[in-house]
Amino acid sequence: MSVVLRCPTCGTTQGHAGECEACSEGEVRYFCTNHDEGVWLDGPACSRCGAKFGDAPKKPPAPRPPAVPPRPTRPAGTPDFRPPRRPEPARPAEPEVLPRTPSLGELLEEITGERARARARYEIEEVPWTERRAESRRPGFPLAGCLVRVAGLVFLLIAAAIIFLFLLFSGFIVD
Repeated sequence: MSVVLRCPTCGTTQGHAGECEACSEGEVRYFCTNHDEGVWLDGPACSRCGAKFGDAPKKPPAPRPPAVPPRPTRPAGTPDFRPPRRPEPARPAEPEVLPRTPSLGELLEEITGERARARARYEIEEVPWTERRAESRRPGFPLAGCLVRVAGLVFLLIAAAIIFLFLLFSGFIVD
């Protein structure tokens, strides 16, 4: 609302006349919010802007659309305006002056050839320890490795239990 009932002590507003419900220190008065700093009123209507208590606030006028500059008029009989064409670049008299531009296919062939030459440079020809020998492979039972690991784990657990019992009962042995 544009005109409200406002407490001059604490600044809160309320919907009915009487004592301020927020601070209880003063009576609420009419206040017009249409002005920059607001104006205290003696009655329910503002003498400056005409706003009344209980009326909906006036909407500010809609901003004007930006002015569109007028289109220039051309005299009758003049041709339509067309932007000037870009001049084509002058070709040199001798074709040897400019290098020949390779096609996409030629570029791709050159790139793949360079990659192949780079790979060949770093390939290892023959290293004895990288080759697997047939005699080093032995056929065996595939679960043998698993069973060996399980047996080792059981052995470690038994050894840990013996050490734990030794530590547990070592306090009871008296010389």
